[in-house]
Amino acid sequence: MLRQVLQLQMEGLFFRAASSPRSATIVMQAAEEAVTKKSKSEILAAISKPLAESMDSTAEKVYDTLEGLKEQGVLSKWNSAALRARPVSQNELKRELKTEFSLDELLGISGTPDDLKGLTIAAFALSAFFGIGGSIIGGETGGFVYWVTYLGGGIPLILLGVGSVAPGAIGALIGNIQWQFDSTNTKERRIRHEAAHMLCGYMCGLPIEAYSLEPTPACYFYDRREGNIADIEEWKKPRPFDEDEVNKLSVVCMSGLMGELTAYDKADGGQGDLEQLQEVFFRAEGDRIRKPNVREDQTRWGALRSLRILDENKAAFEALCAAMAEEASVEDCIAAIEAA
Repeated sequence: MLRQVLQLQMEGLFFRAASSPRSATIVMQAAEEAVTKKSKSEILAAISKPLAESMDSTAEKVYDTLEGLKEQGVLSKWNSAALRARPVSQNELKRELKTEFSLDELLGISGTPDDLKGLTIAAFALSAFFGIGGSIIGGETGGFVYWVTYLGGGIPLILLGVGSVAPGAIGALIGNIQWQFDSTNTKERRIRHEAAHMLCGYMCGLPIEAYSLEPTPACYFYDRREGNIADIEEWKKPRPFDEDEVNKLSVVCMSGLMGELTAYDKADGGQGDLEQLQEVFFRAEGDRIRKPNVREDQTRWGALRSLRILDENKAAFEALCAAMAEEASVEDCIAAIEAA
């Protein structure tokens, strides 16, 4: 009965689109998709057993299982993202994000000037507190009060030293402190972050390594088809990441931050994702990716491409967020992606 109704609807659509070949092609594709698209329950029934068996095995087994399900027509979004890196400027990424914040502020990896000023004032105030307090209390040279006063007075020097050697560490410290007291630091926000990682990793074709529910649902991927680069036996020389693998990992690393930005003004906790991406660059083949400007372009491209993947698959992303909020299994999550 459903097929007959769809056939009548298709005939009507084809009649209206006959004057435009392009419209007719679009209508035909949409009608074909409507007939062949499987329900979530059908997808779940088809993937549950083979996926569960493969996840107890190797990365290649997981990859081959998902590829086989795609060839059978069960999966359509797995390994479907088109990835071709190109230089992306800061202005292009900011236009796409529709923001005036600097990228460091936006991605939660640097404090604002006011934040840095506040931290400096706090350091000097704390130093003065220890110095004055120690003078009032008094005590023998070399005693406990002496050392507390001495070390407390050195707080501004420590801050200055760290800021000179590793300025990014100061921004990360400010970001972590603010994140702990941020009212938006909720499970819903963390789920959007992890769901974005999962959707982009799945669509980029990375084999699923593990899936956990505590403390927040999260999906973990292998670095590449044959497994994690860090798991290679010590006596073997690991193969460096090739260009395609660098592109996939760039998108996945940046996707969590972009997932947050679909619902919030700024992202938080981006330092870990960026450090992981820098490790990918360090282990990539060739010297080109080691140039600072190339790494920055690649990072911005990863952010831009992941943002567009989330936008182009908004229904799948929201369905995945809902499934992860309900602590669904990895099979349920994949079925939610595919059925959306």
